[in-house]
Amino acid sequence: MYNCQDFHSAKAKSLPFFIIEQFNTFIIEHPSEKLHQYLTPRLKLEAYMLMLKQNTSALTKIVAETFEMASSREKFIDLVKCMISKKKYKEACQSVILFGLQEKFSLEDFLVPLIYQDKLFLLDEYLATSPKHQEEIVVYMDKLLGMPSVRQAVLVFASEHSLTEVKWEKMQSKPFKKLITRLVKKFDLPSFLTPNLNKRRNAGALHFLLQKRYIDETFSDESWKEMVQEAIGDDLDLQKELVIQIACYGDFAEALKWAHFYHVDREHWPNNVRLFADDKHIEPSNAAQEELECWDEPQQPTEYHKFPLNPDEIFLVNSVESFSEFLNLGLLDMDIVGLDCEWKPSFGGQKSELALMQIATRKKVYILDVPALSSNVPHAWNELNNSLFNKCDILKLGFGFTSDISVIKDSISGLSFSTKQIGFLDLLSLRKVLDKHPEVVLPYAHTGGPSLTTLVHQCLGAPLDKSEQFSNWDKRPLRTSQLIYAALDAYCLIEVYDVLKRCCEYVGFPFEETCYNIMTNGKIPKSKQKKSKKDEQKVIDIPQPNSPIQEEITAENIRLVCDTMLQGLGKKLRRCGIDTIILENNQDHMECVRIALNERRFVLTRGAVFNKLFGNLCAGYCYKVLSDDIEIQLKEVLDYYHIKVTKNHVFSRCQFCNGNSFVKVSRATMKMMASQNSPPRFNPPPACFMDEATGFSSDEDYDDDEPGRPISASTNRKWDLYPDEKIDVGLCQTRCGVQIQMASIPDDILNSIDIFYICEDCGKVYWDGSHYGKVVHGALHNIVQC
Repeated sequence: MYNCQDFHSAKAKSLPFFIIEQFNTFIIEHPSEKLHQYLTPRLKLEAYMLMLKQNTSALTKIVAETFEMASSREKFIDLVKCMISKKKYKEACQSVILFGLQEKFSLEDFLVPLIYQDKLFLLDEYLATSPKHQEEIVVYMDKLLGMPSVRQAVLVFASEHSLTEVKWEKMQSKPFKKLITRLVKKFDLPSFLTPNLNKRRNAGALHFLLQKRYIDETFSDESWKEMVQEAIGDDLDLQKELVIQIACYGDFAEALKWAHFYHVDREHWPNNVRLFADDKHIEPSNAAQEELECWDEPQQPTEYHKFPLNPDEIFLVNSVESFSEFLNLGLLDMDIVGLDCEWKPSFGGQKSELALMQIATRKKVYILDVPALSSNVPHAWNELNNSLFNKCDILKLGFGFTSDISVIKDSISGLSFSTKQIGFLDLLSLRKVLDKHPEVVLPYAHTGGPSLTTLVHQCLGAPLDKSEQFSNWDKRPLRTSQLIYAALDAYCLIEVYDVLKRCCEYVGFPFEETCYNIMTNGKIPKSKQKKSKKDEQKVIDIPQPNSPIQEEITAENIRLVCDTMLQGLGKKLRRCGIDTIILENNQDHMECVRIALNERRFVLTRGAVFNKLFGNLCAGYCYKVLSDDIEIQLKEVLDYYHIKVTKNHVFSRCQFCNGNSFVKVSRATMKMMASQNSPPRFNPPPACFMDEATGFSSDEDYDDDEPGRPISASTNRKWDLYPDEKIDVGLCQTRCGVQIQMASIPDDILNSIDIFYICEDCGKVYWDGSHYGKVVHGALHNIVQC
């Protein structure tokens, strides 16, 4: 076997596999005590040392099984220790898994080094065989999250253990949070093992709630109170943070209320809250903004779609008797129902538990209190399963069924059905189909995302009021406003269905057939036409010509245009300082050709569109990007056109508008403009603001709240930089007449950063932070040249 030519990288059907498999079969079919006498510990060790010279773990496992190595596992302990001393952590981990030696080694021996080296492919397999280490590794990583700097903690460990090949760009809180979350979920570990992760989640939940309350303004007062208490709990630090953050939004009365509610000591109150508490006549800071807004036309309050039935037609089913009555009478002679569910919002960690299931008929809405019913009436759920969910002659309407059905099945064991069967119609899928048929026009023109409230607005003339959406649905008793919200969410599905049907029938569109196809196939089948030879010739791949640029060219001397499919790549190219126009989703692919010809740009596109654009441009002026990975796409383009990117090019263009002209502004000037455009100017900053200008951040691969490795931004960037006399301080505008985006700058940044850079074309404000170092050392590590 060892002498086989492909031993070192053997595949499943190769000769080395065949030999050892045949030998293993022979031993099984001819058991012999004499044969086992030859399987000495020394022979096993020599066989295993031989297997370490090849790279196929499956082959190693067969050899270990054939030579019964696990029966002599103690003999391999010294070998594993030798591997660890030689920094062969992967081999050590594989050996421990193979011989079941987990109890003989600690986390720090090889598991932690592998995590720091970002070699996680063995982690799940190792932990699956060692329940003890499941909890230990989660607790270990959670402690890292509680430290001031994850990177510093890793640096100490690396120094003490002489660890090399550390993936420093991954040594951030964010990747560790994701890993801990995944392991806790995979191995069903208790949440009390991760107090620091829980605290970070709750802090994130607090920022989310503040956004919903003060920016989106989609929170009812009662929902706000419930969810704040749920997110903060007994965390003293978050209680103080809540008071501070609310004060940042200028709502001093609300901040004072929560300070009293949580008994926050006065010394931790913001100064404005103290002043407000001493003199209630002080106006909140947003009063000035309200006064300014009075110069505009007064905003009319939003008219929401109302529940059309009498509230008495909403029935709460929360007992054995009411459930039995619903099953006997509620679905009698029904041919259509609207289905919806509610559960308490979960900010990660805990599994969502179903709180309510709403079943709407044309005349009544039944709200099933799942926690009150689930344990008391298991037989009744089976009856509901048969009389509704598995009954094909009752049309069950939903919107985005997937999440609702998933939570239903996880929460109620007595229900077993599939939405793929006839009888379940997802209105979201129906809407997507109708979008492709412009002849079907809905009564009310309104643009928006693929949401139920948008569809309701288009069909019924007013959106849904979602202020009760983020409520504590587990809390009892339910408020009247919650019951009406829940009832309307289900009932509006029937109303929307009727409007869609009427609009389709008005123009002769096959509504019934379309719904049937969606319920049976999930989509409308496309008619398959046999391609002619002429058509087949059209789809033949056109080879990519050689690059028209043969010598190296610097980033500022090339101009590109990205097709709609490559918007992410376009942003990466701008980050590298390359003049890049990015087509919007609603623009035609041929717009690339027009821009390229008018502005002498090279076109970047993908797939079959390349064949369409290729003939309209000179050879090499249209490049077909091959990879799906955005980092590899970037490397492809730079290599094809021989583009050189240096540190001076990084962040030399505006990430939003592609502009290259910036105004250098001092802190004093920025403060002057801020004072003339306040109060209030900004939203309370998330942690990422402290790390970098918003425009430079598309930083999802890195943590937001830790500094990068020390590196200063280039002072010789390839941009046009002008002094601050080029801006109008009084009007807060650039010389192009564009409003400077002061609202994005938190006070902490305004008071700590000396120099700001303002894009003349769009008014975006930037400043230098550690994100520059993260990008140069991380995503652009193999791109940027000195």
